[in-house]
Amino acid sequence: MKTTAEQRARLEALIRRAEQEAQERPGTYRAKVGLLALLGYAVIFGVLFILLALSAGIGWAALVSTTFVIFLLKKKLIIVIVGMIYVLLRALWVRFEAPEGYRLTAKAYPQLFERLKSLSRRLDAPRIHQVILTPEANAAIVQTPRLGVFGWPKNTLILGLELLFSLTPAQADAVIAHELGHLSAAHSRFGGWIYRVRLGWQRIMEGLAHQQNIGASLMRRFFDWYAPTFAAYSFALARSNEFAADAVSAQLTSSADAAQALVNSHVVAGLVNERYWTPFFQQAERNEQPVAPFGSLRDFLRETPFSIDELRGKVVEALAVQTGHYDTHPALYDRLQALQIDAPLPKMPALSAAEVWLGQQLPGVLADFDRLWLQHHGERWRERFQYCRQGRQQLAELAQIPADAMTAEQLWRLATLTEEFESDKDPLPLYQRYRAMQADPDADFVIGRLLLKRNNPIGVAAMQVAIEAKPELALDGYRWLEHFHRSRGEQAEAEQWQHRADRQMDVNRAADLERQHLSHKDSLIEPQVDAATLAALRQAAAAVTGIKRLWLAEKPMQHYPDAKTYVLVFAKDVFAKEQKLTQQLLARLSLPHSLFILGKSGPHKALAKRALKVGSEIYRR
Repeated sequence: MKTTAEQRARLEALIRRAEQEAQERPGTYRAKVGLLALLGYAVIFGVLFILLALSAGIGWAALVSTTFVIFLLKKKLIIVIVGMIYVLLRALWVRFEAPEGYRLTAKAYPQLFERLKSLSRRLDAPRIHQVILTPEANAAIVQTPRLGVFGWPKNTLILGLELLFSLTPAQADAVIAHELGHLSAAHSRFGGWIYRVRLGWQRIMEGLAHQQNIGASLMRRFFDWYAPTFAAYSFALARSNEFAADAVSAQLTSSADAAQALVNSHVVAGLVNERYWTPFFQQAERNEQPVAPFGSLRDFLRETPFSIDELRGKVVEALAVQTGHYDTHPALYDRLQALQIDAPLPKMPALSAAEVWLGQQLPGVLADFDRLWLQHHGERWRERFQYCRQGRQQLAELAQIPADAMTAEQLWRLATLTEEFESDKDPLPLYQRYRAMQADPDADFVIGRLLLKRNNPIGVAAMQVAIEAKPELALDGYRWLEHFHRSRGEQAEAEQWQHRADRQMDVNRAADLERQHLSHKDSLIEPQVDAATLAALRQAAAAVTGIKRLWLAEKPMQHYPDAKTYVLVFAKDVFAKEQKLTQQLLARLSLPHSLFILGKSGPHKALAKRALKVGSEIYRR
């Protein structure tokens, strides 16, 4: 299995080679991408054809010879081949649910659907089967294959309410035209087909990941190699499709509308998040009663609350972002250059697409969004209020303790609460005082994080000390260090930390696998268990009717050995059901350790027997 760093290097090399070939030999490149796209279908349907041909041939031979029938039944070949066909078809019959959201209909919103119909007709685009409205500042077309790899997609147009509030109808037309342009036959049938194949294989991989059968396992092995390879090699074409879709958008509307929609979607959403959503959610820290957001969001955007200097600064930031290797969407600067237009200043519409297209239904839509939001988020709002109230009470109590009388634990709590609830106070001195009292890698990490956020290079040493002392902090630490150096333009140093982060991801993935699987090859030892864990296990067993005895063993860990992994074996009453007892034990246990639960006489009795030999009995009814 390739490491993350090796996978990244391979993908980058493939992308660079494909981009070079696309420029130097575009015809050859397109032919290779097309053949690679067909390879996926060839493997899938080739395997199916071979299995079906074998079954047909065996059926014909069986009709000719009775002796052959007896031979097949004895060797169970018919069962094997039919079984392989079944599991393969089952793996390929991946079901996908269409995206969910607030359903819009042509009868209720005629202006929106008239625009959609007009744009689709002009682009010769496939039918849009449903339109849904979501809260986000985004738009997309999602193709949901109703027959798995066999296709027959259901096309869903997703429109974000916040996006529609920030665009005029013409600019929203440009956004929809861009999305339809990916599927359009009016621009490039080949490019549109490759675009759909890329998305299709990604969805198939997602579906296969949730299946547990031999056929799915075989298909995953192929797609684990094929899908990334195809995605990397078709990357150049996918990126050119984005430019082509932008061109379609400009042709159907205007370059000015297309450019304004691009700039607004890149800039306004971030400003709305800073100026509206962040203060909105902060209300939960002070007010127990939840507040609905969408009616007030409309009012906020109507007021055009952003200053010219603020907008200009955000545009400069957005234009400074460079196109990267892992996003098929080109950066804003490159997209505007392709349209041959300068970046306009973001401008809130006098009459938004939401107001025009949703018309008289808009108040009802906002009321429905607010009602649904309160249903889904109201309880979490109240939980946040209670958490903040308790935190502030504790902060006030700690603030009354003289600094020289504080314990290390109290000082740590004061520092964390100050950082969370008192944004006008600098928590760094409190963390540094705590660190002077007690060596703690968590404190080194926080000190490093705060210093790095302030562009202070002293934070590098603090972060390295934290990582050295506590490897569990390594991945987050490496990412902070990478971000620090990249923000200073120190690309070589940033790449070094990125590679370390890749290696750490491999370690973490291996550690997760260690803790998720128990096999006959794993060694087991006598457990080293703390009193709290022991008490929790005994209490859970006493609460479950049918448990007679408990034994505990430990699986030693190669990665992060301080995080324990235990094997718990139980003996049950004669008529008790093992699966039910296991579920009841798990429901009563909340441990900071990984735990495997085995029945002494169940399907894993060989593993349980090994655990009994080295483990300790910890409970007897």
